Amino acid sequence: MNKKILTGSIKERKISVNRGQSTSFLWEGENVFSTPSMIAEMEETCRLMLKEKFLQDEGWDSVGTLVNVKHLKATPVGAEVKVRAKVIDVNDRKVTFEVDAMDKIEKIGEGLHERTIINVPEFRERFNKKVKKLETL
Repeated sequence: MNKKILTGSIKERKISVNRGQSTSFLWEGENVFSTPSMIAEMEETCRLMLKEKFLQDEGWDSVGTLVNVKHLKATPVGAEVKVRAKVIDVNDRKVTFEVDAMDKIEKIGEGLHERTIINVPEFRERFNKKVKKLETL
């Protein structure tokens, strides 16, 4: 790891909702931004903040460990959404973020997300051991 992770750090990014991020069950044609897709964009915003500001060494990254998000309003395919993440707590390797998403009219989602900082080679080694163990069961 490069630097101590600072509470109050913020990252914002804009995305354009695409068809692959929409629901497919409401009506025929392009639908609304799905909850799993909104959450994925929130998680990626948090991950990118950590990588860009604090985990610049190649061997370090983070994985999501907790999501507590409300999807408040519908947003159509093609709309621009601003996703925002703010570090609100750091406890050893666990980093908690306040996240939200807004389209050009209103807030569409909000909540908390937690990520754990990992050493990628060590994580991969533990994961590969688990894969081998599962293959024998």
